[in-house]
Amino acid sequence: MKKRSPHQQFSLPGFNRTSARKAHGGDHASGKRKVQRPFDPKQALHVVLRSSKAQGQLSMLRPQHCNHIQALLHRLKKRWGVSVYRYANVGNHLHLLIRCRSRRAWQGFIRELSGGIAMIVTGAKKGNALSRGPVNTTRGFWDHLVFTRIVSFGRDFYGVARYVSTNLWEGIGVPVRKLLAQGLRILEMSDEGAVLVS
Repeated sequence: MKKRSPHQQFSLPGFNRTSARKAHGGDHASGKRKVQRPFDPKQALHVVLRSSKAQGQLSMLRPQHCNHIQALLHRLKKRWGVSVYRYANVGNHLHLLIRCRSRRAWQGFIRELSGGIAMIVTGAKKGNALSRGPVNTTRGFWDHLVFTRIVSFGRDFYGVARYVSTNLWEGIGVPVRKLLAQGLRILEMSDEGAVLVS
């Protein structure tokens, strides 16, 4: 079977050969030499954290997990001064559209967020990475390095914002893509809801 090239592994909005230079992490980075993550404090970041282990009892959408994850995100965005424009929990992965005002703020925010979520879902304690069920936290909860892509404000930003919001509603069972395929159009969409018209 023909192996997909890195830029074909993502169906993310705006992800192409050109924007790949602004991206870092995810499965497309496997086997590549380590380079510094592209960062621009004046632009937004599309962030994806994915875990194939987060299924069934370990799904991030389970009631005992999702509320704690959202509360953690709220605390950390205030602690690190991060603007969160969109957030979608899809069970086995998270999408965020954010802006960090410094590389240091980004590093602190994502370190605490990724580690905190892993502890919430697996029940591990800081300094005591115990195995619970199928997950051994000493081997890592997340599949890959966090994926990020710099998103320019304007058309690119609104495309990603709509994509993340669509994932949010698909994650809780609203078939947005199916409705669009039936001919409906999105008049307005936000974290609070969506207005679709024929």
